[in-house]
Amino acid sequence: MNVSFSPTICEDFLKNLVSNADYEILRQAAERMGVPSLEENACTAVTNIVSIKQPAKSIDIGCGIGVSSLAVLKGYPNTNLTAVDGNLERGLFFQNYFRDYKNVSYYQMRGEQFLKTTDEKYDFAFIDTVKREYSGIWQLLRPRLNKNACVIFDDILIYGYVMCQECETPYKYQSNRREVLNFIYEIFEDTTLNTQLIPVNGGMLCISLK
Repeated sequence: MNVSFSPTICEDFLKNLVSNADYEILRQAAERMGVPSLEENACTAVTNIVSIKQPAKSIDIGCGIGVSSLAVLKGYPNTNLTAVDGNLERGLFFQNYFRDYKNVSYYQMRGEQFLKTTDEKYDFAFIDTVKREYSGIWQLLRPRLNKNACVIFDDILIYGYVMCQECETPYKYQSNRREVLNFIYEIFEDTTLNTQLIPVNGGMLCISLK
């Protein structure tokens, strides 16, 4: 018997295998506030990567209300996590939810602004901000990475449009598509990096320094 396979079928199957109880409060808040949050399968991928790396210091840029930060902490509860987001409402929720976490620091500012002012260096970074800003964030982040650090850029496929021709892409996404596609090529052509594009949900660009 031949079985038709698709990423959607795979994701639906995986959702039934993973308990989302730990994220329920955050997901309900995200729906109530009308803000995006990291999908279940992406959370699992982040948690697994972090559990392998066990980073001493992590940073979550574009943390929102904290779903991605929780995924990092589930992977390695002892990491010192810096969370950054420019939205006041999301930030207030984040600070209240993580108020008892002594190893979590929150900064309400844009990712680029934070990276220009910090002297810290990190072992793991998760980035989920405006996609056209990814290249600029990478240029600021790279000097702030320790040896063998790992970085994940989320939703790198922009709804799959980076895999389409520009003429097949809705006009409002064309500029983002071009800039993200150039960023992907830039990363894959850099021989000092180990790079993988993980096709989970909106796609994750996983980078590690050699």
